[in-house]
Amino acid sequence: MSLISWKKKFLFWQPKTDWFKKISKYKFGNYFLVFINYIIWVFLFFVSYFLIKHKTNIFWQLFTSTLIGEIIEKFLKIQPLWRRPLHLGNNTLPNGLLKSWYKKGSFPSGHAMKATFFLLFVLQYSGVVNPYVFTVITVPLVLIRIFLGLHYPIDVLGGIIFGLLIWVPVHFLIFPDFLINLVAVIFNFVFFIK
Repeated sequence: MSLISWKKKFLFWQPKTDWFKKISKYKFGNYFLVFINYIIWVFLFFVSYFLIKHKTNIFWQLFTSTLIGEIIEKFLKIQPLWRRPLHLGNNTLPNGLLKSWYKKGSFPSGHAMKATFFLLFVLQYSGVVNPYVFTVITVPLVLIRIFLGLHYPIDVLGGIIFGLLIWVPVHFLIFPDFLINLVAVIFNFVFFIK
């Protein structure tokens, strides 16, 4: 096997079984597909809460990282690179998933991108969130997207690289006191902290 075909086989690997189709045949399977798509965002919300409670400046670092990540992801997914693998099997998306978003490109994985820079912030602000618990929760949620045909391995790898590239400059940012104080007031009011 040549190096090029090996890379293509690895980077665009998909399981032989169309798990998306098998799971979506069942009513609760569709609920599972929607749940597995959004549960990582709920988890990252709680991670954000603990990080911001520890150090208010991280709100602006997370906000900036997320904004940059969304811009990169949206720009690249409208490029004609490749479609999501689930479309190869003519799968129908369940209600609850943003169909217009899933009809666009596959690269990069936004889940992997955000999980990566969140993990790096968790490591940066050590002692707030256990990085092992974070990894045990997020890695399966990102990898299952490959097995379900929502992404190829290259999409996840691209998401990890972009997540790292976003974190590198953003983690140095220190925002002005008035912005940090504004977030502290809102955060404390919303979550009844003080």
